[in-house]
Amino acid sequence: MTKVIKWKQLNVEEHALCVFLQGVLNRTGIKVYVDIENYMTYLNDTYEYIDIYDLIKENSEHFKGIVSYKLDCEDVAINMAAMLCAKYDYLGVPEKLVTKISNISGLNVVRDMSEIKGSRAHRQKVIFDEVKDSLRNDGLVHQVVNKNSFLIMLRDFSIKNRYACIYTSENDEDLSFRREVLSFLKPVSPIYGWNDDEISFIRCISEYGHYCIPSDWCSNQSYFNANSNITFKQKTRRTKIRDNKHYLAIVVSDGDNIQWLLRDFATTSTFGNREKSNMDYKITWTLSPSLINLCPEALDKVCKFDKLNYFICSVSGIGYANLMSFPEKYIEKYCQYSIDTMKRMDLNVVCLLDNINNIKSQENVNKRLYFYGKSDIIGGIWEIDPDRYSSGNGKIYYVNDKPFVSVKYSLWCTYAKVGEAPKSFLDEYISILNSLKPNIHSEDGYTVLNVHPWSISIQDLDYIVSNLSDDIELVYADELINLIKKNVRR
Repeated sequence: MTKVIKWKQLNVEEHALCVFLQGVLNRTGIKVYVDIENYMTYLNDTYEYIDIYDLIKENSEHFKGIVSYKLDCEDVAINMAAMLCAKYDYLGVPEKLVTKISNISGLNVVRDMSEIKGSRAHRQKVIFDEVKDSLRNDGLVHQVVNKNSFLIMLRDFSIKNRYACIYTSENDEDLSFRREVLSFLKPVSPIYGWNDDEISFIRCISEYGHYCIPSDWCSNQSYFNANSNITFKQKTRRTKIRDNKHYLAIVVSDGDNIQWLLRDFATTSTFGNREKSNMDYKITWTLSPSLINLCPEALDKVCKFDKLNYFICSVSGIGYANLMSFPEKYIEKYCQYSIDTMKRMDLNVVCLLDNINNIKSQENVNKRLYFYGKSDIIGGIWEIDPDRYSSGNGKIYYVNDKPFVSVKYSLWCTYAKVGEAPKSFLDEYISILNSLKPNIHSEDGYTVLNVHPWSISIQDLDYIVSNLSDDIELVYADELINLIKKNVRR
């Protein structure tokens, strides 16, 4: 039976305590869960609610002592404590709760993080050097410690799996420490969490042959276990393809974001609100294949809507990486891991994300995408920066005669939140799309429209689609790729 803790009834120190409890206890077989947001919909076990202090009292024998730390949104002590708990099975306790927890559990303080002085990088390195020989080197949690984006979640996952847990910014000392940790990891390892500077961080980990799983908001990850036998089969409805149309694939970005998929993707976000729409039209959604390993329980919620939804693999395979910056010697392993997981998810198109400066050479593109090109996938969609994924301007890159189609236009309102894009902005895109001409034998006859889910609502999409001309035919990403393969004269 799963022990469930009421998250909303806890203060911030108790939130942190709960995460440290989960990390160790979920490794022992005692199942601990928090009822945060919609996570209860993924809980299939019988359960009972329990007070957090009763849980500690009943299970104090599983902990070998207390690590005390100051809970501060700008301090890395919580990451340091998580690494010690990952190795020694200590219980990480915020300073304000130490006396209470010691009295309840009988545990003594064996380590105090306030005793380690120096910069953030130095203090983390002291602990990392102490524990690294006992940690796993096939994964890392990079959890932000910054007053603007500080989160307590996910450290339970690092503790359970005995991963290092660090935070690094882009200053020289932090970068030096980050590179040391990235070198410690086995090639093609996942980096769970996030960072303050997306472009610099992804470029850095890609250059070391690793990939990111955006998951800094994820809860209960120490609870879920991947089911190696689970698979998913897509259900799609095809329409007759006509030659006198301009073919448009609407592709929603950011499906690599595991925390979005688990929290509000299927409920209140752009995707979730599709159920409230009265319109049926084809939309392609990007989806991380890592979801099947991190929370297979969520797949039914995400993938089985009755609307005209189709899924492709999100950037840039099993996780977020810039393949054009990836070490050549590790690309085969990364691509094969991605392809194997895509098959379990019935995903036959991969979405990539990179910078236009990295793909000027077709030779480099061929070299980097060789293993995708020779696999069973049919091709890809390419989001190309810096112009909000549309810097490729619709250019098609061929690898082993398979099209990798760059985004031509990006429906991304930089100055608006979801549902607040002005009508004038939407009308501008309607005009642009309606100016597209049919030509099935030319690259110009096919368009990928990226949709940015943090600024565009399903109502915005409904409005645009309802005003498209009869010359525009909406297709899924795989239909677009197959049409290009069949008809475009190279």
